[in-house]
Order: sequence, then structure tokens, then C-alpha cells
Amino acid sequence: MKAKQMVLALGMFGVLGASAWNVAATEPYPTSPVVGEHENIRNVFRLRCSTCHGADGEGTDHNYPQTGPALKGNPFVQHAPPAAIIAVIRKGRTGPQRLYHESYPNMPSFGAEIVPDVDALVHFLQTDLQK
Repeated sequence: MKAKQMVLALGMFGVLGASAWNVAATEPYPTSPVVGEHENIRNVFRLRCSTCHGADGEGTDHNYPQTGPALKGNPFVQHAPPAAIIAVIRKGRTGPQRLYHESYPNMPSFGAEIVPDVDALVHFLQTDLQK
């Protein structure tokens, strides 16, 4: 009896394992980590920013709920001094200082433990993300 249960359990494990492998191989999430040299800051963006601002910084105007404006093509991101963008990342954006449409929720603050290299993130937002 135990041998039958063991064979059945192994068979189920094989089926479940194979289906889990297929799911993992298809990369269903556009925010999954990217690999390669100098890709760490893109991973930080995908982990910390893309949920609200979209996987490529395109914003969430086309989704519901609208959680964040586009960063790609955003005049503030493109032209503001890095210190202003760092202030938004570190302190968040709430209340009357918000510049975006009312449908967006407040932006939370991200401290040094969440985004340790904020200078590299700002550089990424102003250069690579804008391409």
C-alpha cells in the first residue's frame, strides 16, 4: 500500500514540477529581474517603481486603478535637477505639492534601505528610461 502511495506521490510531484517549470520558463511578469552587466539599477526600477509607473515607465493611464504617471517623456523627470527628483523619491509626494492628476494616489517615500543608490536611479530615469 505504501509503495502505491509513494509512486502516486512521485507521479504528482513530476506533473506539478513540470508545470511549474513551464510557467517559470515563460517569464509571465515584465517586471522580473534582467541580467547582464550594469543592469542592477534597472532591476531596482522594476522592483520599486514599475508597479505604479509601468514596466517601461509608461505610466498606468491605460489601467485601472491608475497608480502612477508616466516617467518616460515626463518633463519633470527629463528636466528637473537630480536633487528635486531625489527629494520626491526620498520624501514621497502627498497633499498640495502633488503635480499630477487627482486620480493618482500619493507616492510613498523610499528611504536608503529601499533604494540605496538613488543617484544611479535618477541617472537611469533621466537617460536610459527615456530612450
